[in-house]
Amino acid sequence: MKEDGKVSEEKRLLREHVLSLRSALTPEERASKSQRIRAIVTQTREFQEAGTIMLFMNFRDEVETTELAQKVLDLGKRLVLPRCAPKGVLIPALIGDLEKDIESGMWGIREPKKQELTEVDPLEIDGIFVPGAAFDGQGNRLGYGGGYYDRFFERVREGTPKIALAFHCQIVDRIPVEVYDKKVDMLITEQGAMRFQETL
Repeated sequence: MKEDGKVSEEKRLLREHVLSLRSALTPEERASKSQRIRAIVTQTREFQEAGTIMLFMNFRDEVETTELAQKVLDLGKRLVLPRCAPKGVLIPALIGDLEKDIESGMWGIREPKKQELTEVDPLEIDGIFVPGAAFDGQGNRLGYGGGYYDRFFERVREGTPKIALAFHCQIVDRIPVEVYDKKVDMLITEQGAMRFQETL
C-alpha cells in the first residue's frame, strides 16, 4: 500500500505540472494546434475505417473536439459520447445532433442528455478517442484520477483502437503506472501521430 500511495502522489504532482503547461497555451495556440490535430485524426485509417466512433467533448483547455464530432456526423458515421455515471462508470450514448442531444453534466462537462439517452453497446464501437492529462512514449496515459476510461476499456472489443488526443506539451518521459492503468494504442498531437506496439 505504501508503494500505491507513493505512486498516487507522483501521479498527482505530474498531473498538476503538465496541466499547468497546457493551461499556459493561449486561446489562439490552442485553437490552431487543435485544428492541426483534427486534420491528422481525419487522415488516419482508424478514423476513416470506423463506422462507430466514440469521442469526448473538450472541457476547459483540452484539445477542441466539437468540430471533429460534427465531422463524424457529417460523414454519416455513428457518433458516441460518454456520460459519467456513479462509481466511475462511463455510459456510451448515441448522438445525432450536437445541440439537441447534449447538456452540461458532471463538473460542467458536455455530455449526452440523461433523458432519452440511447445507450450503445461498447462492443459496437470501432474507435475510441480519449482525453488525458499526460502521456509518455510507451503509450501510458495519466488521466484525471477517476479511472473512468481504464474501466471502460475493459468493456470494448479486443483490438478496438484507443487513441488519445493531446497537445505536444503533455508528453513526458515517463508516466508512473499502477496495475489497473490501461495504455492507449495511439497518441495524436499537433506534431503528428504516434502508434504504440506491445513488446512481447
